[in-house]
Amino acid sequence: MQEDTYKSLQEGWDEFLKGLAEYEKQFLIKEKEDLLLDAYTRWLKTKEERDKLQVLNLAFDLSTLGVAVDTKRLFSGDK
Repeated sequence: MQEDTYKSLQEGWDEFLKGLAEYEKQFLIKEKEDLLLDAYTRWLKTKEERDKLQVLNLAFDLSTLGVAVDTKRLFSGDK
């Protein structure tokens, strides 16, 4: 009986940790998306290389989190 209680508690804890990890991931994605939009807006105004690099770095960070950003489309008019 005690083993069943322990197993149930462990499963509940594992589920909690899984949910927390997903919440953290979604929070990080939202944060990176906001930063990317700010950097892209800044790049549209300045056309400075450092702003473009920041956009590319944030797009890469998002890709590691499973979010695809079409940077070719973002910079399609950039020659």
